[in-house]
Amino acid sequence: MVSDRLQQLTARLPGRVFRPATDEYARATSPHNASARQRPAAVVAAQDAGDVAACLQAAAEAEWRVAVQASGHGAAGEIGADTLLLDTSRLNRVTVDADRRVVTAGAGTAMSAINQAAFAHGLLAPGGTSPDVAVTGYTAHGGVGWLTRPHGLASAALLSVDVVDGTGRPFRADDDQNSDVLWAYRGGGGAGVATAVQLRLFPASALHAGYLLWDAGHAAEVVRAWGQAVPDLDSALSTSISLLHAPAAPFIPEALRGKPVVHLAAATVGGEAAMQTLRKALSALPEPAANTLGPCDAARLSGIHLDPPVAVPALGEGRWLTASAAEHALQILAAAGTDSSVAMVELRHVAAPASSVPGALTSPGGEILLHAVGAAPDPAARRRVTTGLEAVLAAARPFDTGHSAAAFRDGRTATPDALPADTRTRLASIRRRTDPHELIVVPRQLH
Repeated sequence: MVSDRLQQLTARLPGRVFRPATDEYARATSPHNASARQRPAAVVAAQDAGDVAACLQAAAEAEWRVAVQASGHGAAGEIGADTLLLDTSRLNRVTVDADRRVVTAGAGTAMSAINQAAFAHGLLAPGGTSPDVAVTGYTAHGGVGWLTRPHGLASAALLSVDVVDGTGRPFRADDDQNSDVLWAYRGGGGAGVATAVQLRLFPASALHAGYLLWDAGHAAEVVRAWGQAVPDLDSALSTSISLLHAPAAPFIPEALRGKPVVHLAAATVGGEAAMQTLRKALSALPEPAANTLGPCDAARLSGIHLDPPVAVPALGEGRWLTASAAEHALQILAAAGTDSSVAMVELRHVAAPASSVPGALTSPGGEILLHAVGAAPDPAARRRVTTGLEAVLAAARPFDTGHSAAAFRDGRTATPDALPADTRTRLASIRRRTDPHELIVVPRQLH
């Protein structure tokens, strides 16, 4: 019986197992992407790698499956009573080796926490645009962020992963041992359950970043100026431009709260000099309603993308586009219409040199990344968002490289076109070896 199995699990992991109707269960089953219902048999709140191993061993004996979650940014698909939810958010210890420029972090650590620790030493990890996304899910799906242009994807900076396989056996994956599993964590979603990672850090003492906002009425001229400037932007400068519905937040000018706006964000570790081409391109535009560009620290950097701080039932699409998409940015960004259920349509300039680091995905799949997303709390809203997303994809199709950006397909359980066929085949083989009984639930299938 389920109650007997839960009692055995609780005895094996005292103080770690939480049943429905407890506060810990409610918190753990409320992911950042709230698009799917999560009602597991119980939540196991792992404190260390030993807890992860014990959870997997107990699940195998009791014939449960195991879904792994920290922040829940990548949550997709329902989790039911035949599954345990392994909460890794407490695996959050961070150690910075400034001399080696390496950070070791628990698998559930928020990228913003890693960068707060690293920036104290004048360094940054190649973190993303969302402050609370966990390091493992972010890096394992490539990791596009503010350091992508000068330093590439986060997956290319991944040095090692501590893993527990589907039988409960712990091991380390690096370039010298279990390198196929490390390869899978470098952009392929990983294999087994990660408990800790090591990432390369980069100098960031000259960090400059910020965002600008204009009323959507200025979209044509602002977007055109960005698109024309893209080919000449400094190689150390990462930018994004979007049409979005501004949050009703205190840091948004009152006149723009809740309204469609143009949002341009930029960041560089190259100092003010790397900003000059962008500033020149923007100098002839109408005065923005907000402009925070300037010297920056890790805390401010984590907020310039204006990601929602609360859970959202998000449904999104992400595609890799060619460089020529920048010239046609307005037709892509405006395709869904400002009164659409699509809350944001964004283009990120992510052109970077191809990485020589072996991995499933260690280089951007295109020079431009398209991300469009809306809130879909019910079937009717999902249909409306889907219609808007389809319009955006149609506008971008002439510039599409043929591959999805899996991490940006919010709320999707499968993304079969994210990686080439041979890469998908290799991933499937690695996962079978690492989890022979298919105990571990993969929320976003890439193969």
